[in-house]
Order: sequence, then C-alpha cells, then structure tokens
Amino acid sequence: MLAFNTHVYDTLLFFHILAAITWLGSAIYAQVLVTRTLREQDPQHLGYVARDIGELGLRVITPASITVIVFAVAMVAYSPVWNFTDTWVLIGLAGYAATLVTGAGFLGPESGRLGKLAAEGHTPDEPEMNRRIRRIVMISRVDLVVLILVVADMVFKPGA
Repeated sequence: MLAFNTHVYDTLLFFHILAAITWLGSAIYAQVLVTRTLREQDPQHLGYVARDIGELGLRVITPASITVIVFAVAMVAYSPVWNFTDTWVLIGLAGYAATLVTGAGFLGPESGRLGKLAAEGHTPDEPEMNRRIRRIVMISRVDLVVLILVVADMVFKPGA
C-alpha cells in the first residue's frame, strides 16, 4: 500500500463530492422540471421534457454516478482508516446499487420511451400514458430519497 498522503486523499474526496453534487443536483432539477411541466398540462412540452430528462440521465447523471463510485472505491482503498466492511460504507454501496439499478434499468429507458410516445402525439390524459407518467414520477421520487439518504450516510457515517 502506498504511504498515506492527505493531499491525495483530499483530491479523491473533492472529485467524489463534486460528482455527488452533480448527480444529486441533476436529480433534484429533473424533479422540479417534471413537476412544473405536469402542472402546465401541455402534452407537447411534456414530451420534450421527458426526452430532455432522458438525455440528462444519459449525459450527466450516469457519468456523475460512475465518477462517484470510482472515487469512493479509490478513497476507501487508499484510506488507512476506512474499510469496505464499515457499516456506513456498506450502506452507501447498497444505496448506490439501488439507485444505479433503478436509474439504468427503469428511469432512463422509460423516460426515453415516454418521450417517443409523446412525440408521436400521445398525450398525458390518455389512461396508459397517465399511468406510466405517474409511475415514473413516483419511482424517481423514491430514488431521489434513496440518493439523499446515501448522502446523509456519507455525512453521518453510522457505525464509524
């Protein structure tokens, strides 16, 4: 193992936090945007927003989430204090896995599908579209809560 250097650790921590801010901020922005757009009841705008949120997930949220985990693993591996068996690290990894699976397996693909349906002229007042929109909004809000809990775990480090 390399000799511990606080500057190296602080650099890893900086990039980890920067990526987490980007990920969380983007997720909050997506919630605000979709909530506002749903209130407008403009099917065409909703289609554009669904498409844009899908792009946000692909181009910003996914790279940020990958950066978060890369630097998290590097910090724990480099640190003489933290271990992969620490409770707070395990909780963080579990939360990360949950949001990764939810985002990559459902939120991203479903946003893209809803954007395409809206572009084809389907409207939120159609029963199937309405059901799918309500489902993706609800799941994305739960996912956001999980992400916020992971951040709280990182700050309070239960079990440390």
